[in-house]
Amino acid sequence: MGIQALALLATLNVECASVDQLAEAASEAFRHHPDHTIVTSFPGLADVTGARVLAEIGGYRARFADARALQAYAGAAPVTRASGRSISITHRKVKNDRLAAAGYL
Repeated sequence: MGIQALALLATLNVECASVDQLAEAASEAFRHHPDHTIVTSFPGLADVTGARVLAEIGGYRARFADARALQAYAGAAPVTRASGRSISITHRKVKNDRLAAAGYL
């Protein structure tokens, strides 16, 4: 069992090194993107999370009509329903889960 545990730990070390190499390569490629300064100007977005956000949004700037459309796509815009005197404000269930996860990080 000890030998098996050591073999699994060695595999885990190799995978961790691969993740670090992939993160460095993604960061380097993202630094050369024309929107790098715009995306990283948002609070909490560095190279890796900024690359994730840009990958989920896409590079086509005219894709969203306004900021509210992007906010709804990310699931950050609340849904307000009003009927008569009652008003219901809920969170958006239909959203891009990967973009919402990157925003959460």
